Amino acid sequence: MTKKVLVLGGYGACGRRIAARLARDPGVECVIGGRDVRRGQEAADALSVSFATVDIRRPTSLNAALDGVFAVVNACGPFLWRDYAIAERCARRGVHYVDMADDASYMLGIQTLAGRAREGQVALVSGAGSALAFSSVLAETLSAEFDVIHAIDIAQLSGNRTPRGPGCVRSLLSAQRRRVRLFERGQWREVPGFSRGRTVEMPKPFGKRRLYMVDAAETEFLGKHYQAPVTYRTGLELAVLNRGHAWLASLNRHGLVQDTGRFAGLLHGLQHALRGFGVAAFGLTVVMSGERSGRALVRRAALLAREEGHAAGCIPAIALVRKWAAGGGVPDATPCYGVLSLQDMTEELAGQGAVLQLS
Repeated sequence: MTKKVLVLGGYGACGRRIAARLARDPGVECVIGGRDVRRGQEAADALSVSFATVDIRRPTSLNAALDGVFAVVNACGPFLWRDYAIAERCARRGVHYVDMADDASYMLGIQTLAGRAREGQVALVSGAGSALAFSSVLAETLSAEFDVIHAIDIAQLSGNRTPRGPGCVRSLLSAQRRRVRLFERGQWREVPGFSRGRTVEMPKPFGKRRLYMVDAAETEFLGKHYQAPVTYRTGLELAVLNRGHAWLASLNRHGLVQDTGRFAGLLHGLQHALRGFGVAAFGLTVVMSGERSGRALVRRAALLAREEGHAAGCIPAIALVRKWAAGGGVPDATPCYGVLSLQDMTEELAGQGAVLQLS
């Protein structure tokens, strides 16, 4: 018996990839949902799936769309703090839910629905589009080799040819304005976002890149789980864009520019003009340091999707839906942390040409 899966925003870049993969699964009946009838129907016709007109701002429209649905993939957003209307409605209707949010605060907030998730016997997962979905799995893979973990350093980089909308630019600008909690010299302190630049060795084709510290869900979740300080760095592949963001963040820190968000359009336009340069890969590294049998130990895991890098971000949501359809998953409301194993994602990683390197 097939399971009906509704992909909200299934005609966008990310949603369409998710819908395309689910449409090939014989155990899934994929339905694309959204307000844009023309784009939605075109995407549905191209994938030979159904389209349902859904206005997520209208409860009656959303409620009707959930009839007979097993799981919802929310790829449309926007993911605004305290707005969990879709996830809450899914819990009430006994429908599994996963979204593509990447904001740490939003992802953490989904936990307020834990009681309703358990009542509805469903899983509500936020942040399948975030690096946490991968970094937590890589950290778990490495941790088995340690007796004591002293620190975890994470770095993430998407190639310049990876498609990014204005929302991605605004997200990075927002990260520049958020303070970052850092455990340093035996005590917690806060440092400015997009600061503490460091040259990091990323997997090829990236190589050495200058990346900057930003606030991320990893600091909260991995830090608590492993009882170790966690740092997270990111940046942009092209030096001109990377330095531009670093310069803007510096102006903000010194009070010379209060609202960096007003530059989102300009930066997105520049990024679009330079989209022919660089690569389309996605890279993530997790470096864990600690001890084993009383000796210092450092291990590194790197995940690389060489082509169509932004497609790698769709893997966790697809893997979750397939896991639920197979009868896996625990009723709860949680960020995309601890809900997938490396084995759960192996097939999807291989399908995207992603490579895992351990050293």
